[in-house]
Amino acid sequence: MAYIVKQIANLVNDAVKDAIGKTEVIANLDTTDLVSLGKQIDKFDAYDGFYKSLVNRLVKTVYFVRTYEGSRRSVLRDEHEFGAFVQKVYYEMPEAVPNPTWDIPQEDTYGQASPYDVEGTVAISSITFGGKGTWSIEIIRPVEQIKTAFLDNASMIRFIDGIYITIENAFKLQEERITALAVNTSMALSLSKGISRNLLKEYNDNHADATIDSIEEALESPAFLKYASMEINRTIDNMATMSTVYNADGYNTFTSKENLVVEMLSHFASASDMYLQADTFHNELTKLPNFEKVAYWQGSGKDFKLADCSSIDVKHNDLIVEGTNPTGTVKQAGIICFVHDVENVACYFGNRRTWEMFNPRSEVMIHGEKAEKGYAVDSHANAVVFYMATE
Repeated sequence: MAYIVKQIANLVNDAVKDAIGKTEVIANLDTTDLVSLGKQIDKFDAYDGFYKSLVNRLVKTVYFVRTYEGSRRSVLRDEHEFGAFVQKVYYEMPEAVPNPTWDIPQEDTYGQASPYDVEGTVAISSITFGGKGTWSIEIIRPVEQIKTAFLDNASMIRFIDGIYITIENAFKLQEERITALAVNTSMALSLSKGISRNLLKEYNDNHADATIDSIEEALESPAFLKYASMEINRTIDNMATMSTVYNADGYNTFTSKENLVVEMLSHFASASDMYLQADTFHNELTKLPNFEKVAYWQGSGKDFKLADCSSIDVKHNDLIVEGTNPTGTVKQAGIICFVHDVENVACYFGNRRTWEMFNPRSEVMIHGEKAEKGYAVDSHANAVVFYMATE
């Protein structure tokens, strides 16, 4: 039958029977004629059912395209188009020495301390960061050929706007994901250097009579969630004091609340809100200037399962350690929180530009987006990974 409108009386009746319990087994209902999942116009039988020659008109065209903002992940951004390297300078704190004012004179002779005997210095070191990645987006769109699909110029412009919004969304999503890779690389470095906490193992070691066997079970245990929340908060407080404990290079530094980034996996944040039945932990975190929930670190899988969302699998040449990590690969599941200094992950280089040209022979418009991004992970800055693993 060529009509777009289909008879669905039987479908309605069967649906009502299911709803009011008149069927023992839920019926298999075919919603093809009721629900449109969309398909190309040439897949429809679009001609009228009487004359077989008049094309059914579109009453309305809806452009389903939205502007995607993307997540910037509180990564320090001081992007430069020029240059190839960024140098960072570090200072070592001097040690204390005796106060010469209170040196006791020997017998009846008073010896002065020479000001020229001072030999202590502030040790200075530096590291240079460099390197960036580049990519491009290129599309071609017709100019004259699409005019037959529209009745006026304004309608065509709205359609073309959708193309450019889609290009912008693609770029923002790509930028979001490479920023995530930079953060994941920092997590991999912290894991490889042991600046990490397996909170589930710690909990099981301290509670032999109440062992939790899986990360899924852990997120339903109020006792574990209290322990994990307490340890994360305690680490945040400790990082605000001068220490060498929380960075891979053993550098004397601290991270104030203003410079602290707390990235928490949504699975863990939601479980804490649900099972702890107290908003103290949540309120303390959300008051921080750089608190962010992260839906997944690297990949969401097919359905945002915890095992997928909490995992990273990163390879980097600078993580190669002969004998222990010959490939430079760090793979870890169960990551629930990453606490780091804003200086720990930075984007130092960035250069995006757009080009477009008209081909007068074919009457098409060619559009391109080009970009470079260069990220840095500073192992002098504080960074701690919290994860859950039974082993």
